[in-house]
Amino acid sequence: MRHASAVKRANNGTGHAPRLDIQGLRALAVGLVVVYHLRPEALAGGFIGVDVFFVLSGFLIIGSLAREAAKHSSISVPAFYARRIRRLFPASAAVLVAVLLGTVLLLPQSRWQGISADVLFSLLQVQNWHQALSAVSYAGATGEVSPLQHFWSLAVEEQFYLVIPFFFLGLVLAARRLNRAADTFIVPALAAVALVSFAYSIYLSNNEHTLAYFVTGTRVWELAVGGLAALVPAMGILTGRRAALASWVGVAAVVIPVFFLTTDMPFPGSIAAIPVLGTALLLRSGSAAAAVPWSASRVLSLRPLTFIGDVSYSLYLWHWPVIVFAVALLGRAPRIREAVLLAVLSLGLAAASYYWVEQRFRHPSSRNTGWGGHRKVYVLAMCSAVLVTVAAWAPWQVVEVKRAQLSTALSDRDYPGAQAWSERPAAVPAGMPVRPDPSVAMQDVPATSVGACGVYDPATVPDTDCWFGSQDQQAPVVVVVGDSHAGQFVDPLVAVSKKIPLRIHAMVRNGCPFALTPPRSADTVYANCSAQNAITAEKIIGQKPDLVLVAGMREDGYRKALGWHWSPESPLAEGYVQSLSRLRGAGLRVAVIADPPYPGGNPVECLQKHGKQDQCATSAAEALAGTDTLVTAAGSVPGVETIDLSRHFCRDGVCPVVIGNVLVYRDNHMTNTFAKSLAPDLAVALRLG
Repeated sequence: MRHASAVKRANNGTGHAPRLDIQGLRALAVGLVVVYHLRPEALAGGFIGVDVFFVLSGFLIIGSLAREAAKHSSISVPAFYARRIRRLFPASAAVLVAVLLGTVLLLPQSRWQGISADVLFSLLQVQNWHQALSAVSYAGATGEVSPLQHFWSLAVEEQFYLVIPFFFLGLVLAARRLNRAADTFIVPALAAVALVSFAYSIYLSNNEHTLAYFVTGTRVWELAVGGLAALVPAMGILTGRRAALASWVGVAAVVIPVFFLTTDMPFPGSIAAIPVLGTALLLRSGSAAAAVPWSASRVLSLRPLTFIGDVSYSLYLWHWPVIVFAVALLGRAPRIREAVLLAVLSLGLAAASYYWVEQRFRHPSSRNTGWGGHRKVYVLAMCSAVLVTVAAWAPWQVVEVKRAQLSTALSDRDYPGAQAWSERPAAVPAGMPVRPDPSVAMQDVPATSVGACGVYDPATVPDTDCWFGSQDQQAPVVVVVGDSHAGQFVDPLVAVSKKIPLRIHAMVRNGCPFALTPPRSADTVYANCSAQNAITAEKIIGQKPDLVLVAGMREDGYRKALGWHWSPESPLAEGYVQSLSRLRGAGLRVAVIADPPYPGGNPVECLQKHGKQDQCATSAAEALAGTDTLVTAAGSVPGVETIDLSRHFCRDGVCPVVIGNVLVYRDNHMTNTFAKSLAPDLAVALRLG
């Protein structure tokens, strides 16, 4: 019965007596997160504030449920969910609506559908899985990041809340069958859950740390540790000065790591145990330490900190959209003075949200505490969720109407695209709207963007997949190999194949230049890129195609877009020479396409923001800066042909974003519409037909 008495005695911070130091701890946690998001370079590990919140939630929620199970031998699931809805849903719904409004008023239409989808992911409490499967890094805000990305941590907690009352109900039923007290099983069962989750967190963090950061299973142990901190007794040793000293050790374990941890580390694996256990120690020692004037608990109980703790939930909700919208408007990260203003604005919104939204719904009147009151909470939440969904649908549908235009064939006479700058220039009618519409340009993608054809893996993609063009098995075969910039030329070749039968085999892997030297990157996803290329080269040789077309982003482009570089001992040029030499050594015809000019900034958002095409153009000197390493390598391998189509992109020292009424870029890639307009000149340059 030791665990039973533990639950009964462990009321520190989970009973009805207020714990001001808990509010101060909330302030510390949200402060770390806000500073990290505003100035990530100043507080690289500030993201661990989220881990502090997880431990806090476990401490309060699990402690409360454990006492309920011990006292009543049951758990009121409807009452539990009603409390959670009243506590969390009103403020989050207000933020979702505000983000939708801000999106429509402040952001270009190209962002509308993505953010509308994020509203639904957040509303359904699955934002963490959306982020995990999108492999989005949780770092500082940029102009393109979602203003609702931070809802991932709320999703983790909500998913935990869905399960935890049934976990306790299961323990209660087991206790009844064994004629034992319900709380006899709580601590051992919770410890077992924590250990399993912790082991999984270590495993996944060491193998897929971006995925591990967001998924629920790697975070459950943090909530469970908080619960254990509420339930396991202090054994009489954390009293007076010892408790005060323990409270400062706990603070140190939270604060010191923020200066050393980064999102590149295998987090939340074993290293997360430092702030998690520090938080648990601080929570466990708090009540006893509060009697000592110099304890951390007394410092955390100061009114300025407890006020921030009171509004911490709303502050967490509001600060990230404020930062993202500010970055989008500024076009850059906020400077120090701007960061301070954004922090003050976030705090003001949080205070308003706390007093006018959170507090209005959080505490029900006595007549609304029974089943009838709980039912009213559920109905109101469902109705509000429907209204938010309808609000999210409206901007989505505005863009969806324009997206339908992508499937409509354009007239070559009205939209000549690259042919406007061909050797025999086509006339360009005036007054035509730009196509594709900038709001849907990011969806104007090549055929290789569907399925596995853009992430070609020679070990898993069957040789019969990723074929395009003519169905005639006797038609000449063209293999397209390289990264996503190579994939841009598949659809132009498909267009050529309508006049000159061609079978096109796409062996394209986004972010993987067709070289046999690996990039220096922290991203383990691409660690095997060069090894896969070696296998791909052998597969190409075995196919004996009529032409191998190789393309890839410039080395400077990789630095700009992905932060990658190659070592002096294993340069990219050498890797290209090796792969091209293998193909030529097998007697294959090989052609290399020079990478199109690299646009400055975001051409799509610039066009939507300014409306004037000349304001979004890039100088040819900037767009063609740096050496095209693939072209250089091709020049040193006898027999490799080189194709340069840059004259279709730049003229008189300027590379515009619209040519022949067609939008040239969707980001650093061509729009598929413009790429297809290159087809006639590509066919001539490659001597096809």
